[in-house]
Amino acid sequence: MRSLQLSLVTSSGILLASKPEILTETQHILASSLISAIITFAKEVHRQELQSISYHDKNISFVQIYEFIIIIETKVEETLFSDRQLARIIEQIRISAEPLLSDRDPDLLSEGEAALILEHTLHDISNLPLFFAQNPLISSEPLLFSLIKFEETDIEIIETVGKKEDANEILDMLKKYNLNIEFEGELAGILLLTPEKKNSALVIVDAQGPQTILGILRFPRELDYIAFRIFPLIQEKLKIISEQNNQLEMLEILDIIQNIEDPGNHFSTVDIEDLSLSFLKNAIGDKLDTILYPVITEENVIIVGDKLTSRLVIDTLSIFNQHISSEIIQWIDEQEFSQVNLDKGLFGMSLTQFEKLSSSGKIPDKVTIVNLIDGEIEGHKASNHFLALLEELKDQDLDKASVVIFNELRKLVSMAYIITSFSLYDKEQSEILFKNLFQHSGFPTSFVNKATELALKRNPLLTKIV
Repeated sequence: MRSLQLSLVTSSGILLASKPEILTETQHILASSLISAIITFAKEVHRQELQSISYHDKNISFVQIYEFIIIIETKVEETLFSDRQLARIIEQIRISAEPLLSDRDPDLLSEGEAALILEHTLHDISNLPLFFAQNPLISSEPLLFSLIKFEETDIEIIETVGKKEDANEILDMLKKYNLNIEFEGELAGILLLTPEKKNSALVIVDAQGPQTILGILRFPRELDYIAFRIFPLIQEKLKIISEQNNQLEMLEILDIIQNIEDPGNHFSTVDIEDLSLSFLKNAIGDKLDTILYPVITEENVIIVGDKLTSRLVIDTLSIFNQHISSEIIQWIDEQEFSQVNLDKGLFGMSLTQFEKLSSSGKIPDKVTIVNLIDGEIEGHKASNHFLALLEELKDQDLDKASVVIFNELRKLVSMAYIITSFSLYDKEQSEILFKNLFQHSGFPTSFVNKATELALKRNPLLTKIV
């Protein structure tokens, strides 16, 4: 994962904290004071805020928040951010740090409090899609259990790699389910939060007759968002391994998943110069809420229209798809007709292509169809929460709006993770947890429904209790 360093200083140049912490503290204090003096000089002489400078071997940018300055440092030879990436980083810093620095007296803010603020801010930045790591799960801890279920409420472990107590929650959960029947014949992936261990886990189930082989990748909560986003890639990889039937050992499968590459998210690569949320609203019209729901919940959406408009609509819709690595094909032409798979993603095509795909039975049953030519939309569920957010942000700069939307999507991911943990409990307890979630989350029902749908896609065992 690409790295950067944040420092929090007062407007007068006093260093409060740096994250990650640095060894040359004295030099950094002097540098921070110098930088603060440069900022003050720029304001007084040029009457404008300084946004960035190059200093020795570093690129340095500044974010002024109330009576504080957050300094962003990256080494020139390590990390080069585009203007767009830097704009998203700065906006994320504002969203994360402003509430924590509001009404704070720079003279009274302790070093520990300042460090926690930077730690929180760095965590939020690290989840931005532009910070994708090449192999995000490489540092996860592999565990392996070969087990046999006997009787209704017990299992016998016949082989382990790793400590049993590190997976007690998961093993207790599996006593409730007959995995040999649930997942017979193919590798299955389960993503869930394990509250007792304060981490998350990817569980891979290989059911072989009476024996079940369980592979577990435990990872820290900092990787929750990335693991959630690339889960469709993990599912696809497990499907390919199952179809190849090459009898890989579970530890080999875990190694393949640990080294899975993260291609990033479509929106992080989109040229946003010609895009806006206002355009999206004008192009689609009154039923935009019925399109946002499937885009956010990883379902099929087909855009039918001319090539340019369809591509612009899909690129703009991908702002609501930042939390998922889903298939996106901006335009399906004649050459792609025979290979196209319209399962879970955003697809653009002409009316002629759509009619051909329909007549050949390649259009899935549950799909949202947006016909830009005649304005007809076939949708099933509405997303009022995100529609209201779009209305609020429609006239804002798209980079800034994308960070605000990203933070709402991250709340959705967090709620989905909470729901994945419900499979650790029995049906009665889970029903109580669901009821409390709907009543006390503070979000509308459609928001909780979306989180539930996403959780079900990542933990199929939830179907037994929902």
